[in-house]
Amino acid sequence: MNLFNFMNQISLLAEAVLGFLLFLSSLSWGVIFYKWYILTKTARENNGFIRIFKRVDRFSKLYQEAGDYRRSTLAFMFRTAYEKIKGIEERAQTRGEGIRESDLEVVHRSLLQSRQEELTRLESYLPILATTANISPFVGLFGTVWGIIHAFRDISHQSSVSIASVAPGIADALVTTAAGLFAAIPAVIAYNYFLQRIRGVEGLAESFNMELLNVMAEGRWKE
Repeated sequence: MNLFNFMNQISLLAEAVLGFLLFLSSLSWGVIFYKWYILTKTARENNGFIRIFKRVDRFSKLYQEAGDYRRSTLAFMFRTAYEKIKGIEERAQTRGEGIRESDLEVVHRSLLQSRQEELTRLESYLPILATTANISPFVGLFGTVWGIIHAFRDISHQSSVSIASVAPGIADALVTTAAGLFAAIPAVIAYNYFLQRIRGVEGLAESFNMELLNVMAEGRWKE
């Protein structure tokens, strides 16, 4: 049976179900390729920034080089912290005071906020994968139930019923269930994979947060 004959045999609702599942599958695959590119680039730039962070002694120079790592979570956190601590230093100098311990707490909160902003960016579009994984099997099952009802209705108009007359209609109805699983399974695998990679970035950002605060407490940011 070719595709043209198959589409002529199934009901209009089943065609709509298949079209909707095809849309969800195409959308989820687009998200999969996009998130893979973003997370791969983020991981590569994070590793590159860590190497520079350990090599460069002057924070002013590191701040300039951090601008080249636009996808790096760590570089974004560093730029946020450096701009915050420099602003605090300028205000403290106008008052004739030095940097207080409470000022470092402000920097810490800025680091937490910037980290959360980056994690939110990395988690963008993941709800599309979660939605596809959750609803696709049910949409496919709905199409199958409707197709079976449609098949039995046709059988009721026949004078004699046999396996040969029942099987094709039921087989056609099961196609929507298969389509639902085809859309859901890659979305589930990709969602869990990307979520695990994002959790890895989160753990790296937490470690970098503490290391950066320790370095700033030693006064290295003044260099």
